[in-house]
Amino acid sequence: MGKSSKYRQNLVIWSFVRYRAAIPICRIGAAPSRRERAAMFQNPISPPKFPPVVVISLVDSDVRRAHMIEQLAAADVPFQFFDAKRISDYPSTYDASERLRIYGNHLTLGEVGCYDSHYRVWEALANSNDDIWCVLEDDVELTPGFSQCLASTLNVTVPWGIMRLKEGGAAGAWRVGQLPGGGILRDHRKQPGGAHAYLIRRAAALVLLAYARRTIHPVDDMLNRNWEHGIDMISMTPDIVLDRGDDFGTTIVGRHKVRRNPWQKLKREFHRGRDSLSRYAAAWRRRWFTPVRHWH
Repeated sequence: MGKSSKYRQNLVIWSFVRYRAAIPICRIGAAPSRRERAAMFQNPISPPKFPPVVVISLVDSDVRRAHMIEQLAAADVPFQFFDAKRISDYPSTYDASERLRIYGNHLTLGEVGCYDSHYRVWEALANSNDDIWCVLEDDVELTPGFSQCLASTLNVTVPWGIMRLKEGGAAGAWRVGQLPGGGILRDHRKQPGGAHAYLIRRAAALVLLAYARRTIHPVDDMLNRNWEHGIDMISMTPDIVLDRGDDFGTTIVGRHKVRRNPWQKLKREFHRGRDSLSRYAAAWRRRWFTPVRHWH
């Protein structure tokens, strides 16, 4: 095993040792101790404190992984890494002709790889027995109230399929609910950008596995096309994560723009305008014709 591999292994081991230390563990073949019996009696069936947390990260991103391990350990939030992959060629699921027809340029391999990582997370959630997962990318900074707010999301009664943990890039917001600690839940005319941090329900993951089978848009743009896939999307404010991608440097190579002729430019603006109208109409229906339920 190489030096870097041992380092990564030690980081992963360290991330889980902290959580085991606080949990009474019965020894195999031995009667439980007085402390263990007391713990089992006091809370025989303990509901989960947090939704399962997965952190999408390239296997060799040691600095980013150490950054996430340190933060989540300090927040006392269990998690596991989900190994992202670098791809060297466009997969068969990439719809190049549709992408060029709408935008006139290709997604980068980095963008396609990012899309693939999130898609595989949704597959894993769909194959699990869990209802909710928290998905984080490895370049976020957790705010001091992260763990408390994350725990409180399990009690939200407002209908939702995807809940973003930050609001950057959003527009036209209105309140739909409240968290126990005072955080506000909001819907948006224009949903927040990015896929840095969000909660997703298993039912929503199943919808996305069918809707997002072809890769055309960046993953965050695809998520925000809720007028097409129909998933209830909300966000919380204040943000409980911050994007720190600029501090680490991007792992997604920049896109090379293509030169468009006037007809291609006209088509692109047509598609953008159509999407904008669809977004406005869907938001108008949600805001004025959907019953609002607040958290109690």
